[in-house]
Amino acid sequence: MECSFCGKEIRKGLESVYVTAKGKLYYFCSSKCDKNMLKLGRSKRKVKWTATYRKEKDSRIKLLGQGVKPDEIRKITKEAEKTDAASETPVSAKQAAEKKPDEKPKEAKKGGKKAKK
Repeated sequence: MECSFCGKEIRKGLESVYVTAKGKLYYFCSSKCDKNMLKLGRSKRKVKWTATYRKEKDSRIKLLGQGVKPDEIRKITKEAEKTDAASETPVSAKQAAEKKPDEKPKEAKKGGKKAKK
């Protein structure tokens, strides 16, 4: 089994599991991976010690060697980030609570006590 964040092989019985409200399972090899993905909301594509980052970096270097312009490479990686972010990143309960719109402020009651002069 592989870690859902860093891609490292996890030995049997040493993983931690996170289950989303939709029922998707995420396996983590350490609390480091757990915190980076869930608490800090980082993308595995942008963290240098993950397998996904190394894989993408190798592909970017190969494209540069083939003569592809850096602007085109950026477009390709941005498109890949959008598709990855839409399908992979779970939303923790704390983040979901922050995204909810605030309730309307309560209006002052009419006919209440008047301030004394």
